[in-house]
This record gives sequence, structure tokens and C-alpha cells, in this order.
Amino acid sequence: MTLLERVRAGETLDDLLLVDAHGHMGPWFNFHVPHGNAQGMIRTMDCIGVNTCIASGHAGIGPDYALGNDEVQRGAEAFPGRLFGYIAVNPNYPAQDMRQELERRWRTGLFVGVKLHADMHKHPSDGRRYAPAWEFAHEHGLPLLSHDIVPRFEEPTGRYTQARLLIAHAISSHDMLEAAAALAARRPNVYLDITGSPLVFGALELAVEKVGAGRILFGTDLPFIDPRPQVGRVAFAKIPEADKLRILGENAVELFGLEGRLA
Repeated sequence: MTLLERVRAGETLDDLLLVDAHGHMGPWFNFHVPHGNAQGMIRTMDCIGVNTCIASGHAGIGPDYALGNDEVQRGAEAFPGRLFGYIAVNPNYPAQDMRQELERRWRTGLFVGVKLHADMHKHPSDGRRYAPAWEFAHEHGLPLLSHDIVPRFEEPTGRYTQARLLIAHAISSHDMLEAAAALAARRPNVYLDITGSPLVFGALELAVEKVGAGRILFGTDLPFIDPRPQVGRVAFAKIPEADKLRILGENAVELFGLEGRLA
């Protein structure tokens, strides 16, 4: 059976490789997130067949990045190979604190990327106070997931060429996709994340056409958003089956260095 046929039949995809490259963990400040801890996330993942989720703590993209990173680290320790973390940083703290947090979490082996959130931290992704995060990702060849308008990524992706930028919500609108695809055409270290509640008709097909399936990653915003529509977005896309499998998991294993590390 094809992926689409299995999704139509309501099958759990636990024999396929599904890696959610954009997850969160913990409560959110302005509405209820049910089953938002590590245990609840694993239950949801098991219902669908998601093998692994790479998460950043909600507290980490909010006021307390150390608290958020603590929660993600505990979850990754409790479910080895099922949960990994993004090291969340906050540019409103001293640069030395940010650098120490990055190094401390990286040494655990449980964090595989860096997370910036310009909207929540009120600082642009190319702002000078985020420089320690870009430098760290460049030094270690790490993926860096960031929420921002695409022009903010032009300068840092050219300067920090060994950092691999994953543009969050890159196909949430046609304007966003056009800008992200144009940047990816100029920067081989730029990747697109399909996470987003808007399901823009034809956007995934257009992204594959413009960027290629090898630089597009599946993500869901779990537990912030129900992950099932994101699986459907890939399953129903008019793209080759091999491209669907690359997007759902194979690309993430390669980008995050997860070969041999999954449960």
C-alpha cells in the first residue's frame, strides 16, 4: 500500500521513519496545551507512528530558556532515541550566559540543534545579541531552527556557512515559500520546515519543485498543534512516494546526525 492509502485507511505508520523536526514541550502561557509533557507527547506520537521528535521547551522560547531546556533534557533522558532537544537561547540575557548554556546542553548528547524565536524574544534573528548562537551552530555544524521573516536570514546564513538554517513554517504562505525558496537557491545551508496550522493548497508540491525534496523537513508543532494534519499534508501531496519518505524522516536523520541513534 502507498502512504496515501495507509493514511486513508487510518493505519499507524510505525514501520516507517517519521521524524518530527519541529516540536515543543510543556505548558504555553495563553491557552491550554493538553498532554504537553514528554509522556503525553510519546503517547500521541505512538498513535500516529512518529518515531522521534526534536523539541524545544515552551518556557525556553518564553521567559526562561534554562527552565525550558531542563524539561526537554528530562524528557530526552526518559525516552532515549524518541525525544531530542533544541537548545533554546534568549538574547535578552548576557552573551556569556548564552554561550555557557549552549555548551552545557551540547555536552549531554541529548540536544541536536539550536532554537531561536525572534517574535517571542523581541530580537531579530540577524541581531547582534543572537550572534553567540549562530557562532556555536557554525562551530559545530548544527541545525538552527528559527522563526522570523526570511530577509533576516540573508546575512547570517552567508556568514555562518557551517550552521544549517531550518526556516520554521516556511510554506505557511505562498509569499513565505517564495522568499524561503529564493534564499535556499543562494544558500546550500538553508532548509525548509513544513510546520504550520495553515495548509496552503499546493505549497508542498511547489516547495519540492523549487528547492528539491532533500531540503524539506516534516514538523508538526507537537504538542502545540494536533500533528495528524501534518502527516496528511505529506501523504496527500502530489509528489513521488520517495520524496514523501525523505521529507517525513530521512532528511532529518541526515541533517541532525541521528543515524544509529533512534529507538
